Amino acid sequence: MLSLDGLEIRRIVVHHIPKAINRETATAVCSDALVDLPSAGLDMFSRRIAGALGSRSKGIKVDIKKTEVGSFFQRSAGIMSTASDAEFIDLSKELAQALCDAQGIKGLAESKLLVMSGVTGEFQRPFLVVVKADMQDALAEVPVEDGPAIISYLDNIFLTDSQRLFKIGFIQQVVARPRLDNGVRDKDDYAIHLFDHLLTATESRSAAHYFYADFLGTDVAASDRRLTQDFYEKTLRFFESRQYEADELIEKGEALRSELRNNEGTISVPDFAGRNLAPDEADAYEAYMRSQSFPDHAITKDVEYIKSKIKRRRKYVFSSNVMITTPSDGGNLVSIEATEDGSTTVVISGTLTKSE
Repeated sequence: MLSLDGLEIRRIVVHHIPKAINRETATAVCSDALVDLPSAGLDMFSRRIAGALGSRSKGIKVDIKKTEVGSFFQRSAGIMSTASDAEFIDLSKELAQALCDAQGIKGLAESKLLVMSGVTGEFQRPFLVVVKADMQDALAEVPVEDGPAIISYLDNIFLTDSQRLFKIGFIQQVVARPRLDNGVRDKDDYAIHLFDHLLTATESRSAAHYFYADFLGTDVAASDRRLTQDFYEKTLRFFESRQYEADELIEKGEALRSELRNNEGTISVPDFAGRNLAPDEADAYEAYMRSQSFPDHAITKDVEYIKSKIKRRRKYVFSSNVMITTPSDGGNLVSIEATEDGSTTVVISGTLTKSE
């Protein structure tokens, strides 16, 4: 689980990522100095990161795939704690150009790359975070003494509270003493989490590929199918343990299948609980899922392993307005045979347990 308690940002540098022009990869415009922010500014950055990657967010844990020398993983792990300020700035410049290279000739809008390092969690372990923030414009109210406020136009602002056009890669050291073998670090000693507004819709995921795959060197799909299957099966087991009446159990199960069928690209235990369960029931559900070692951060949905199980319940409607519904995978539970007198013989596997 990603712990952002006690997150402390100690170094920040900001580089400019230009738009590719004339089908040529852009060259990063890099800063030579750390950003010196007041405590209010550092608190703002901490809130943005926690809001995007915290337990009730759309942030997801990703698998580290590219681990060779010069990869994002090796560069970031090497500078997050032990590098001098000068080394930190120099390696952050390499990350800025690596982002330009990953974007290639796509012609994406100009943006800023913020590279920050610090410590977080109970054991105050090092982290490094990269934030790609798109530029935008806005209006600001400027107070004037003894007169009405003046409205001023601002351009080239980024990372505002309401803005969601940013991407975050967060790499954290998860052991006290990471291994180092011939200058190469072991990926099992680190974890990377990702936030990208484009990942919230499955159909947009390919548009974010350059950031999470080409730049960060990670994969969002390697464990998605297993985690989605676990989410479905563990949630069903929780429902079955609650001793619901038959109709309520059906209703809860259909709510689960509906969540997994919708077009949102991610799902999380807190989000599902908040939308579908009463508060006391939601608390019990979240506690149950934690006891089952299921992550409380968002996961990327991939229903390949359960696609036959999340289909809508099958419905049979007769001319007399009688209706029978069955589980999506219960095709062999009902046998229907028409007769010549306009009636229908229905044989159901099972006994009647409830009538209202």
